[in-house]
Amino acid sequence: MTNDTMANHQHVRAFVAIHIPQEIRDLLQGLQTELQSAMPPEAVRWTPVEQIHLTLEFLGNVPGSEIDALTAGLRGVAVVNRNVALGVEAVGAFPSTRRPGVIWAGINGQIDNLIKLQADVRRAVARWRTDPETRAYHPHATLGRVREIRRRDLRSVSRALIGASRLRFGQWTAQEFALMQSSLSSEGAKHSVLATFPLRGVQA
Repeated sequence: MTNDTMANHQHVRAFVAIHIPQEIRDLLQGLQTELQSAMPPEAVRWTPVEQIHLTLEFLGNVPGSEIDALTAGLRGVAVVNRNVALGVEAVGAFPSTRRPGVIWAGINGQIDNLIKLQADVRRAVARWRTDPETRAYHPHATLGRVREIRRRDLRSVSRALIGASRLRFGQWTAQEFALMQSSLSSEGAKHSVLATFPLRGVQA
């Protein structure tokens, strides 16, 4: 999206994320299909495979006129953070698998480096956040959100999640992160990349 086009948008619904490789997302999509077959119909609103990512920070609505300044701030974060080796494993739910609300795949690997990167991003974007975030960061990829369903159906969801809790889906090295736009429509949210920020790699 060009700056001229951006200027025509009063606000941009923005977030910062790390992309998960396609081959890992394909495995996660396969898991979604398996879980769906083990659950009551329409129990979960599943995340489309192209939207499965690792969120670093959600900003909310940012004035279009501020995107250049936001991008500059994130560029400063990228130059002081290295590539991060990550993996996707385990399946769980918030607040718990016994009371699932949000179904997720866990992230492992260089978690200390990831948490530093996320903390730097959080500080850099603080002035543009719609609502300040005070919760500790728990890296995960959202796979679906449980709908309002009967208690016995909720137990079926819980059993399916517990059965999948130890699965592993692969590893990769994150070499960049991105500023993303989420556009809402009657067909659901659509994500697009506004800017990418290469990390500075591993020093020799």
